Amino acid sequence: MQPVLRSPLASDLTLNYIAARIGIEHGWNHLYSLTLQRQLFEQVRPGVVFNDGQWFISPPPLAWLALPLSVLGPAGAFYLWFALSVVALVAAWWLAAPGSGWKRALWLLAALAWYPVLYGLSLGQPVLFVLLAVAGCWKLAEAGKPYLAGVVLAASTLKPQLALVLPVVLLLAGRWRIVAGFAVPAAILTGLSLLMLGGDELGEYRGLLALEAQDVNNRFFTIAVLLGPGWQTSLAQGVVIVAGLVAAYLNRHASLGRLIALGLVTSVLSASYSHLQDFTILLVAAWLFWRDKPPAWQRWGLLVIALALEVAWPLTPAPALVAIAVWWVMLCLPATVRTPRPLAAPA
Repeated sequence: MQPVLRSPLASDLTLNYIAARIGIEHGWNHLYSLTLQRQLFEQVRPGVVFNDGQWFISPPPLAWLALPLSVLGPAGAFYLWFALSVVALVAAWWLAAPGSGWKRALWLLAALAWYPVLYGLSLGQPVLFVLLAVAGCWKLAEAGKPYLAGVVLAASTLKPQLALVLPVVLLLAGRWRIVAGFAVPAAILTGLSLLMLGGDELGEYRGLLALEAQDVNNRFFTIAVLLGPGWQTSLAQGVVIVAGLVAAYLNRHASLGRLIALGLVTSVLSASYSHLQDFTILLVAAWLFWRDKPPAWQRWGLLVIALALEVAWPLTPAPALVAIAVWWVMLCLPATVRTPRPLAAPA
């Protein structure tokens, strides 16, 4: 955790802080101005090169969320965000992790030691807040509050690619009340963002996203590492989405936890833009999948994924993506129904 202690400004939260300052000082319709971003970046981090890795390209709500933190300065904002992220992880674990006693505690210890989680924490990423939103959605829906569950799930729009396919999976599986609850706040946030940006800034934002899509680093943790950057990858991503949605309909009588896991794994496997910390979202998918009591060999498969992502930098993410694809196939297939063994007849 040395980057956290020594270089709190070398995080993505600094970019959110800069975006919030642009909104306050220059107007929210200039949020994606690279000229303004460069000027403020050079003030906050003098001597550091401003390149495409330092652009703020997140959705506007992330800048809004950083707004109240901006009064603490960039370093203070990062440390508060870090603390809140840890709280979000613990809360998500409390809501969704399976088991009890020391076995349940092991899930939290493993999460706190997992490299994608630690990496995301050091970068000030919002992944753990999305993780909490998904866990909260599941818990509320299981408690008979599907509309409120959908409202909570709308927080996933902070980083939409993490759970992009999930609402459609839930809709095709017949969980339309959750989707209805999700759709209203998501539509409000989208409408406010578009209204705030205006036509010109929206065009500039789309241009930045197009440039980022060409960056090989943004595709390194996607299936492009297996198939290359051409049409084969685009076709495979489309096939994953379509197959995942068909599976959602065919498995519409499965548990909500299994359906959420299907939606998250489909989102991860079909992503065209992903980084190591984004795989943190698989924690809640694993917890809910485990609750469905899959066969032991499938549970061991989760350990393979975890270990492969732990060493994804030196080994490349290819082994992890293959393992995730196997998990995805498991989720697409109908869940095995276990029937209790009949009791022996009394002698």
